[in-house]
Amino acid sequence: MKRMDYQYKSSLADFDFEVLNSEIEAYCARDEFLLSRLFSIQLIVEELVTNILKYGVPTAADNMVEIKIHREESRAILAIADNTAAFNPLQIGEPDTSLSVEERQIGGLGLYLVRQKTASLHYEYRNGMNLVSAVIE
Repeated sequence: MKRMDYQYKSSLADFDFEVLNSEIEAYCARDEFLLSRLFSIQLIVEELVTNILKYGVPTAADNMVEIKIHREESRAILAIADNTAAFNPLQIGEPDTSLSVEERQIGGLGLYLVRQKTASLHYEYRNGMNLVSAVIE
């Protein structure tokens, strides 16, 4: 039986985390491996999409985001694409976690968590699209 991949596509204006999370839960519930990584999958998607929603510079009247999830053997592959202005989130430096909360600069902790939860993280800008892929083992 061929495994179905998950795909969610939405305009940024109509993006709905509640619907997305419900659909991801239902998708992962069909596969024990994915279900065991549900928290990581949802955390990574939420952090990366939140950055797009908050900081993505519009390039069109109706910017969009697309999230895909599939499993390859013992890995979950996440792909997030958006058509806002080119921005590589992997260029954001890691926060100094040795500093107290009061001493740290604001921001960067979400991407730090994403890096902690992934085996690999890749970015490219192609054909007017930001493409981020994450591998969870």
